[in-house]
Amino acid sequence: MSSRHFKIALICIAVVIAGFIIRTSRVSKTNGSGSLSEGMMAPSFTAQLADGGKFSISENRNNVVVLNFWATWCGPCVGEMPAFEKLKNDRMSGVEIVAVNYQESKADVDAFIKENGFTFDIAYDEKGEICDLYPTNGIPYTLIIKNGIIEKTFVGAPADAYNTYKAAIEECLK
Repeated sequence: MSSRHFKIALICIAVVIAGFIIRTSRVSKTNGSGSLSEGMMAPSFTAQLADGGKFSISENRNNVVVLNFWATWCGPCVGEMPAFEKLKNDRMSGVEIVAVNYQESKADVDAFIKENGFTFDIAYDEKGEICDLYPTNGIPYTLIIKNGIIEKTFVGAPADAYNTYKAAIEECLK
């Protein structure tokens, strides 16, 4: 290996290590493995909603919160969106549903909402700041939160999303 190739290899290794250090420092609110676990406190955030309102985890501590992370380019994410609309239409008292978009522009999110007619709360996260608080190995990523505590987590879309999420919500409402 030439000295030039050796230097390039060292630079690549340094970049990988720097990326790892940055990533692990950004997930300091997790269980040490880089992910949140059931039984942990849900990280606090406030998000701008597509309808112009705001959603705050801290203001919903007394509710059961269905928190979903998704993107328009994610087929399974889009596939489970009707389940959230149906859950919203169930009008369950003490339940808030919010879907946080994963780093897409407001224009793209707004166009998606308009095209599909969704009425449940959808939040913007263009810079990924909320997503950084809730690290995951994939999306869709859905958490059921009660009294600020993560009760259930789902990575990927369940085969029967509506009934799966409804059962988890009902368990928390007991």
